[in-house]
Amino acid sequence: METIWDKYYTDCPPALDISPDKTAYEAFRDTAQKYPDRIALEYGKRKFTYEELLGLVDHYASVLAFEGVTYRDNVILSCRRMPHQIIAFYALNKIGSAVTFIMRSTGPNDFNKTGPILRASVMIFAVEIYDKFKEVLAHAPIKKIILAKSTDFAGPGEIFNRNLREIKRNETFDLKIPQSDFGTKVCYWSELGQGELPEVHNPVKADDIAVILMSGTASGPVHIVKFDSRAINAEASISAFLLGQSPVRVFSFIRLDFSYGFCFALHTTLLAGNTYLINLQKDFEFTGYDIDRYRPDVIVGYPQMLTAFVDSKNVSAKALANIKTICSCGNTMSGAVYHKISSFFEKRRLTPNILRLYGITETCSVCMFIPPETLRPSLLGIPLPGVRVKIINPENNSDQFNGTAGVIAINTPAHMTCYADSDDDTVTVLRKLNDNSRWVITGDIGTQDDEGLFYYGGTRRRIFDRGGMHVYPQFIEDSVRVLIGVADCCAVPLERNGETVLKLAVKPEPDYMFSNDKLNALKDEIDRTCQMEMPEPMQPDEYAFMAYLPTEKYGRVDYEKLIRMFEEEENEGKDN
Repeated sequence: METIWDKYYTDCPPALDISPDKTAYEAFRDTAQKYPDRIALEYGKRKFTYEELLGLVDHYASVLAFEGVTYRDNVILSCRRMPHQIIAFYALNKIGSAVTFIMRSTGPNDFNKTGPILRASVMIFAVEIYDKFKEVLAHAPIKKIILAKSTDFAGPGEIFNRNLREIKRNETFDLKIPQSDFGTKVCYWSELGQGELPEVHNPVKADDIAVILMSGTASGPVHIVKFDSRAINAEASISAFLLGQSPVRVFSFIRLDFSYGFCFALHTTLLAGNTYLINLQKDFEFTGYDIDRYRPDVIVGYPQMLTAFVDSKNVSAKALANIKTICSCGNTMSGAVYHKISSFFEKRRLTPNILRLYGITETCSVCMFIPPETLRPSLLGIPLPGVRVKIINPENNSDQFNGTAGVIAINTPAHMTCYADSDDDTVTVLRKLNDNSRWVITGDIGTQDDEGLFYYGGTRRRIFDRGGMHVYPQFIEDSVRVLIGVADCCAVPLERNGETVLKLAVKPEPDYMFSNDKLNALKDEIDRTCQMEMPEPMQPDEYAFMAYLPTEKYGRVDYEKLIRMFEEEENEGKDN
């Protein structure tokens, strides 16, 4: 049967040969035994071959079993900028424990809510993370807390690595252990395994829960998502070709507690026999410092991170020339951002592949990408080989005709197992449709054209009714962002006297901001574009030119905060 892929490519890229019955550990072990002398990890100047990394994983599986971790335990892990995070994951998977990646930004109050849901028995934290949580953990039913330090695996001569120096400075906290109500024991990673270590031979299955991520949003609210080994191995199998010809060196701006950071950037990299370069930068610091030191072949990041990277001034020409592939994921890359990044490299006579990827946490990460030669507003592209995508009416699960907006549904072998905190939403998001296959209902709005290409229309949370029709802010923004003089924009609805007013916030390019003539001309150009391309209910009523737009983490415009800003301005005007 011909697939959408066949329309654009004469051949299908080979998938990694991973048995569906392998655990994540077993799949990694097979790769390590196939490429024992290749470099698997780099941590500053320290390099780990696959053989060495497998040895560490096996050793610490025995160590953690000796420390009391057992089959089907849940272990919380947060050592983002260190090798511990990677070694511990595969070691715990060998034991058969589920691993929950806690975001660095998670606060004690959030932990109080999620802790009872996760029922974790052991925690492995970087020292700086522990300092933030220690008062809460004194009243949590945790058996053991293991504290990781940057010096546990740092190589010699790292005194000149500014990022490692910064990590080390954060390890000087007062580590007095508060009195625990549950007898929690706290120790350092370097103190583990002081005794006769057991062999680990648990009957672990591919459908045992392997990893838990706290960033699922397909149903609307943020949920805790569970994945088994079968799913994350399937993701590696179908997406490895995006990284390029092996062996390549992969650097990710995306942290390991997100699906793109863990499932794609790390697990796929290692199962393909490539080198994973550990990002030593601070959270939300997107400089080119590590790029210059590591000189990767592949960079993975959100569009806003990639923009910040090309804006940085400290990347050498040699490091830039080494980059073969840039993977943009986690958010749709606008045409303006794509043009900015491609122009940056073209000016230096460099031509890396810029791949724009689409997927959500519930699909493990990547499931669609835009062929490099194609550039159209709001385009998502085509499904990866082995993935099916369609547009449905979520009310009755029926397929939508080409060109008709609906919800994007994805059939992938890399789908989530369930939500940890909401059975009802699991049923809503993970459904059996008419062909009796299981599909992820993403919550994103999209369309499919007659060529088989898919387009993004925003999330259901942002869509609203106005003038008897659905308004898609994403469509308005994509049409305006491509105009010369527009750096970014965001369309938001404001409720005023019982009616919905559509306001477009525009961030102009810097040289427009201080010229009334340029701003007036830009406003006229935006107005003409909206009138020509959009039905009347989608045309903005008002414009606001702003020096900056409020952003969420990783640079996406925070449209809810923008609405609050406009509402506060209007209320202040009324008071005056």
